[in-house]
Amino acid sequence: MSAQITIDYLGHSGFLAETAGCLLLFDYYRGDLSVLEEKPADKPLYVFVSHVHGDHFNPQILKLDDGSRPVRFVFSFDLEGNVPFVPGARKGSSESARTGSGESGIMFLEADRTYRISAPGDAGITVETLLSNDEGVAFLVDTGDAVLYHAGDLHWWNWEGEDPEWLAREERIYKTELEKLRGRRIDAAFAVLDDRLEDNYAQGLEYLLSVCSPRYVLPMHFWEDMTVIDRFRAEHPEPERPEGVNREADRNPEGAYSGPNGCCTQILDTVKENHWELD
Repeated sequence: MSAQITIDYLGHSGFLAETAGCLLLFDYYRGDLSVLEEKPADKPLYVFVSHVHGDHFNPQILKLDDGSRPVRFVFSFDLEGNVPFVPGARKGSSESARTGSGESGIMFLEADRTYRISAPGDAGITVETLLSNDEGVAFLVDTGDAVLYHAGDLHWWNWEGEDPEWLAREERIYKTELEKLRGRRIDAAFAVLDDRLEDNYAQGLEYLLSVCSPRYVLPMHFWEDMTVIDRFRAEHPEPERPEGVNREADRNPEGAYSGPNGCCTQILDTVKENHWELD
């Protein structure tokens, strides 16, 4: 990161990130959004929705385009035609604006594409999409100050007792899409850690950490299990550091995880904390 990034966890898969140049809201469906009132009014807000599931999309977010700040909605393709009218939302905010131009509107993004998107008056951000093996897309967002990955529901859904062919498809798509991140810079990754998968709960995050080394990982989508992050840390003790490898996380080794080439990822505790100021 070239500058500090501030992150607030809003619950489940919802996050608000602030960089020097913009605000980014991901997959909000519950939680306190009053923190937005504390942000500079001239700082543009990009509102991301990875897919149509109700635990990732709350239509009330359309009310955020109330004229108080520049706003751009960035939605997955599967929401097109599924965005309801919301009383109190600004006129036009439920209309498609595929080109990213105009004072309001929603961009509906296809999978496996790269987009340059601008909020009114802003220089813009670059958004790459990955195809989810569940619904919609995952996002890789480059703001110029930081690179953030939000998985949505892209995960290794290895459910016990499911049809083997279906499970093989889920694994194949997940690994194919994650390979597109191999070696890529990611400053903060919002990644699924879902205890409902029982003994397979960690496979998806393990694979993510095998192909890239985000500086920080913020686990999400763990529903009501408040033990899942402690469990992951206990089952994945910090490996010995290769001689000569310098890791910034040595300053605070709790939750550190060594990835490719000895690079280090810090697993932040989204159960016990909800606000971070990261350098």
